[in-house]
Amino acid sequence: MKFPSATPSQTCAFVRGLATTMLATVALVGCQSPLTTASSELPGEDLKRAVNSSFDAQLAQIPAGSAPIIGATECEIETMLAARRVELDAIGPKMSELGPALDASIPLDGLQAGASPQVILSLKTAIQTAVANNLSVQNAQLQKAVTDAQIVQAEAAFDWVFGASTGYQRIEQPSVGIIFPGFSGTVIPSVTNQNALQLSTNLQKQLETGGSFSVGLTENFIDNLNTEYYTPDPAYQTALSLGYTQPLLRGFGTDVNLAQIRVAQNQDRAAFQALRAQLLKVVSDTESTYWALVQARNQLVTAQWLVEVGTEVREVLAKRRQFDATVSEYANAVATVEQRKATVLDAKRAVQIASNTLKSLMHSSELPVGGDVLIVPSDFPLATPFQADLRASLTTALECSPSIESALIGIDSSSIGVEVADNGRLPQLDLATQVQWFGLASGFGSSMGQVGGGDFVDYAAGLQFSQAIGNRAAESAYRQARLQRSQAVIQYRTAVQNAALTVKNALIDCVSYRQLVEQNRQTRLAQAENLRALLVDERTLAALSPEFLQLKFQTQNALAQSQNIFVGALAAYQISVARLHEVMGDGLAVNRIEVLELPDNTTRTSSSLARPSTRLDQP
Repeated sequence: MKFPSATPSQTCAFVRGLATTMLATVALVGCQSPLTTASSELPGEDLKRAVNSSFDAQLAQIPAGSAPIIGATECEIETMLAARRVELDAIGPKMSELGPALDASIPLDGLQAGASPQVILSLKTAIQTAVANNLSVQNAQLQKAVTDAQIVQAEAAFDWVFGASTGYQRIEQPSVGIIFPGFSGTVIPSVTNQNALQLSTNLQKQLETGGSFSVGLTENFIDNLNTEYYTPDPAYQTALSLGYTQPLLRGFGTDVNLAQIRVAQNQDRAAFQALRAQLLKVVSDTESTYWALVQARNQLVTAQWLVEVGTEVREVLAKRRQFDATVSEYANAVATVEQRKATVLDAKRAVQIASNTLKSLMHSSELPVGGDVLIVPSDFPLATPFQADLRASLTTALECSPSIESALIGIDSSSIGVEVADNGRLPQLDLATQVQWFGLASGFGSSMGQVGGGDFVDYAAGLQFSQAIGNRAAESAYRQARLQRSQAVIQYRTAVQNAALTVKNALIDCVSYRQLVEQNRQTRLAQAENLRALLVDERTLAALSPEFLQLKFQTQNALAQSQNIFVGALAAYQISVARLHEVMGDGLAVNRIEVLELPDNTTRTSSSLARPSTRLDQP
């Protein structure tokens, strides 16, 4: 609709009248007015209270303060046997034998001769290498880069767009001629015979308010072959146009039109939390596997010790077969030793599997899973004191857990969806305006001069209205968005509850395993004292009966079992502490690992842990 001579006040009055008429039409067809929305349907204090209540509910019944420290004092048996502590520690399997001298090789090819090559590895180096090279972490880093690219794509919707076109047309068409009274022939020719060349350029930009702005320049060159009937000929026709369109109701505002960018940013934040979660898992899994390898090597040492001391008992019984040892007693000793040898083979298998699992987590080019290098841990799990603080642990988890952070991001994204859907319920009322300057002359410069002088100007403005009768689709989309936001709040509450559950269970594991460490250490000392007393009897008795030797077998088994249980409790305690930091979400900070954003929107991890050497030394 054009307004070539309307004043600004007349134009505004017309627009107001047209808008009033269209809104009245909406009311007549019975649509519910979407221009007003109850405050309870939008994100606000109600949503904040729903989120905060989940947080507070987990801490409401937990008093402040820490539990007693476990492992700070010596136990009764340790005090009782303190005078013989060095002697008792020397009885049984030796912790010092967990090193490279331990033979855990299992030949898998014909080229292998002797023991497998080994590499000594610390826990810090294992974690550092796994964080830098693990395939799951690399995949999470790529996903983070993907979401970074999606943000750029969403922002690019508001970039300037340049367009250009050109074309040539040869026209030779018959048309109806015009005969003026008093003339004997056709004045206006009945054939259009011309060459036409067109060149146009334009710039367009989508605005954050939902509208668009465009600038275009078109140049037409027309050469009429019937030169006596046209002027100017040839002709240069120039047109400069400025256009602006703007939705006034549906699709209006930055909240709606920047929604895709905000959603893309939330997806990027969620990808970062997924990367953190993967890093936390890799750190925890690496530490767990490392201690599992230490435990497997300890079981191998224990099994080999049982074979060694069992062989000694078997040889004693073999010498006594001529005196008081029966055939069945000797056969029982032989069977016991053979069974212990089977345990050695099974322990070697466990060592190999744990070593391969650790190499898989590390994904180091120097330690491929298919290689025959065996990892030898240089660290041993320590019985460090532990003090539980449930309230502090839950607070840390609620503030740092990637799952809770992701749930909060989900609430924000769903709230954006509610805003967009709420705006979608409005009627479609779009304003379109355009201004054009024209020039027509026999030369290009003259034509452009007319444009610059504003000799010929067209103005156009229009409104377009539409609204679905009943507006069912928009109302349904709005209800769907609100329901999805309610789901996001429930998912947040679930994440908070799951975090509280996992943290509390992890704390129970830490406390229980730390108590088991103390108890199993006493058991190990008691069993070592038991075997020491038996060895004293062995040196003082004039004769060794088969019953005594069988008791020696049993005491050896008890000591070996207590040794395995004690080291297993140490490993389980360290693993439970690692799992606790994983579920609390501070495992990266504990290990001094940071995720850095690079200028190219990629990520890498930075750690102050000891970095592995370029070539792992072999003993």
